[in-house]
Amino acid sequence: MRKSFYQQWHPIVTTIIMGTFFSRAAFFMTMPFLAIFLYKEKGIDPQTVGLIIGVSALTGTFGGFIGGYLSDRIGRFPVMIIAIFSWGGVFAGFALADAVWSFFALNCINGLCRSWFEPISRALLADVTTKENRLGVFNARYFSINAGAAIGPVAGTYLGSSSSMSAFFITSAVYFLYAVIVLLLMRKYKARLQPQQENKLTVKEAVSVISRDKVLLYFLLGNIAVLMAQSQMDSTLAQYMGSSPHFHDGVKLFSYLIVTNAVTVLILQYPVTNYVKRFDPMFALRIGSAAFSLALLGFGLSANWLFLVLSMVVLTLGEIIVFVISDVLLDDLAPDHMRGTYFGSMSFRSIGFSAGPWIGGLLLKTFGFDHGFYVFGCLTLLSLLALPFFQLGQKVKEKNKLESQRTSTFARRQGTIESK
Repeated sequence: MRKSFYQQWHPIVTTIIMGTFFSRAAFFMTMPFLAIFLYKEKGIDPQTVGLIIGVSALTGTFGGFIGGYLSDRIGRFPVMIIAIFSWGGVFAGFALADAVWSFFALNCINGLCRSWFEPISRALLADVTTKENRLGVFNARYFSINAGAAIGPVAGTYLGSSSSMSAFFITSAVYFLYAVIVLLLMRKYKARLQPQQENKLTVKEAVSVISRDKVLLYFLLGNIAVLMAQSQMDSTLAQYMGSSPHFHDGVKLFSYLIVTNAVTVLILQYPVTNYVKRFDPMFALRIGSAAFSLALLGFGLSANWLFLVLSMVVLTLGEIIVFVISDVLLDDLAPDHMRGTYFGSMSFRSIGFSAGPWIGGLLLKTFGFDHGFYVFGCLTLLSLLALPFFQLGQKVKEKNKLESQRTSTFARRQGTIESK
């Protein structure tokens, strides 16, 4: 009798998917409210808040490549465990922090931990999953992230995460527990997942391979623009809704929007990804990035909860397409012995996640909290920059495929002539 898809999962896959759910629930219980807390309780100006929120992506930009490279060299588990243990310490630090510089420093480390853990966990999932099942596993991972995101913000609202940092202690405890579980997992499976010695590359060789991949380059440039759009949800939109005179009890409404985001993923993720997988990945990414731009424009035009919710649904559709299809495309591009490095290179797109909150904060400071159309209108124009990069990436990908087919045909013909 044939096993179901879920019965085919490796124990490592099950552990990471479940761990992702609980850790992300704890993460979303606190981090989405950090921008509101810093502005309203600490009195930090929006531009500085944007810098604090965005710096995590800046440190993660290069950290992900380094972490992915190390995981190819020394193995996935050691790097993952260091990242998760450090992450737990960061959340405890947030609970105790008071000065602006301490929040800035902690979010620097937060970005580094995330940039190490995220690509390595995806590479590890790919390592222990057959190619035909990887889309399903990536879908399950993304589903668990958003299931956690559906629970976390509601818990954070009732724990008062926008006015107190005490909930960060709970987040810290969850991450420490997750690290212990991964440590036990490592002891059982590490020997079977050692990196292949003959395929190890130096940093210089890895950078050389990555830099020559033009499809990857256009993919990353497009994702930088997409992440500029996505990052507005955690910073600019949070501050705007928490302080704009257009909204009554904007903090609670913002938490409901986060829940809308997560619930929409839970409902639409599988039908949407099953539909868009029939298209070229770069074309699907263009659809997703266009949805991000449309959603940002909607946030700027919305004055009541219904249009805000509709805008969040559109943003979520873009998020589903971009994030899941990006994993699939990157897995297709990556040589087996460089999977960690390729997934780590995705952290370069965090330049957009770093610049986005700062740009959004600057726009809020320039136009004020009562002119959302100008703020989000400018952000919409920025996010549209993703479209030409994905278009160029698709053209290069098609050209490479055609050249590969010609080379293969020529080699077969030469073989036939020699055999005669």
